[in-house]
Amino acid sequence: MFKRIVTISLALIMILGLAGCKQGDKLPEYTEKQFEISGFWAPYDISEEGLKQYKDVGFTTLAMINHSLGNTSEEQFYFGSDRTMKALEICKKVGLNAILNYNDWIAERCEEEGEDYYGETPFSKHDIYGDYKDIITGIHICDEPHTRHIDQYGNKTLVDDFKKVYPNAKFIVNLIPITAVSSRGFNSYEEMMEIYEKTFMEPFENPFVSVDVYPFHEGNTSDDGTLLVNYEYIANSAKKYGVKPGYILQSSVGGADTGKKEFEMTLSESDLRWEVYNALAFGADTLQYYCYSVPKSFDKDGNPVYMYDSCILNRDDTPSDIYYSLQKIHKEIQSYASVILSYDWDMTIGVSGSEDLTFRVAALEYESDLATLTSFKDAKNYVSAQGTQDMIVSRFTSEEYGEAYMFLNWAERGNSNTVSATFKDCKSVAIYGGAGFDGTPEIYELEEGKLTINLEYGEGVFVTPLK
Repeated sequence: MFKRIVTISLALIMILGLAGCKQGDKLPEYTEKQFEISGFWAPYDISEEGLKQYKDVGFTTLAMINHSLGNTSEEQFYFGSDRTMKALEICKKVGLNAILNYNDWIAERCEEEGEDYYGETPFSKHDIYGDYKDIITGIHICDEPHTRHIDQYGNKTLVDDFKKVYPNAKFIVNLIPITAVSSRGFNSYEEMMEIYEKTFMEPFENPFVSVDVYPFHEGNTSDDGTLLVNYEYIANSAKKYGVKPGYILQSSVGGADTGKKEFEMTLSESDLRWEVYNALAFGADTLQYYCYSVPKSFDKDGNPVYMYDSCILNRDDTPSDIYYSLQKIHKEIQSYASVILSYDWDMTIGVSGSEDLTFRVAALEYESDLATLTSFKDAKNYVSAQGTQDMIVSRFTSEEYGEAYMFLNWAERGNSNTVSATFKDCKSVAIYGGAGFDGTPEIYELEEGKLTINLEYGEGVFVTPLK
């Protein structure tokens, strides 16, 4: 657990620390909530044992996406397939929710199906999941759509059929990251977001928006700075429609069998925590990982060819180091999910470090001694913050609970960050999150509104002012 430092004398720290711990009655009561967490590229082993292993990493939902097997109904996930029904039966038994896979092109290539398998009303045509609609949270429609997919999957008949059969499920179309927008035929990210919102968000009462940004590529010495601006686009769309966004996070390493190593060979627990806390800092209630199982294909001799060296599972489907790191992190964030999910993301700013001026957060509006001060308009409790290294600060709001703030260390990998924040109109704060957090917040009395904390690499904290 990272060390907390209050900027007063040691004796006063002890006195106020003890006093603060007695003020649990100041904490609001939050409605019980949890993050929806899943893994792209579902387990190969669709059995009770295989899905228990999947659940034990901290996943709440089986995402039925995996194209590595043969072209049969027993081996592929698509609407109406035997594998989909079998997976739903086991999900119900072991306590997992489910994201189904629409996958029209998978259905077309499968031996026992035809090209006209779905028609214009696929969801009502295969309305066979009545016993499982209480655990079906969404339907995966399309990943990283091209311009040609807008009319195909935004077709009014298709959308209306979905809304009729699955009124409470998410219509999931995940977006391409900003670095690849032109590869999908769009002129700009702004153009793509405008089309996406009109096509896939406006038709739904509770729309869904998500993106995948993978920051740790082979040869990079630092994370991908485009993540911040990309997440800001997605968070603003979610805010516009009154919902929370989703993000797909990197959990794959290597790429030995593909002719290149796409990703770095290791991801530390701190790297993974950094990814998760960035998603939380931009308002996520949904996390998914790429990938759970290691995607594979087969060469002409029938030998498996793997896309990555390992993911959350190893190639032999045993848990990798990433599996055990994510177990810890998921337990950590679910312990205060009811708190953070009771607030809505409002805005994120960057704060440039005082000791190491890397300007890694320059993609955001930022505040530093070398730039025009940027803060939160009409902030009720936040005044300013300064770190020895770069950081981001997100404001969250709630009509019931007021404001809250997330502080996330954005230093170069491995560097700790001493953060000093100043608050107004509150005498104490509750601090949630960080490595090893167990759900019990630390409460601190503020001396002249000031709080200083030390954040290790990858760590973030969620701070709620107390009245």
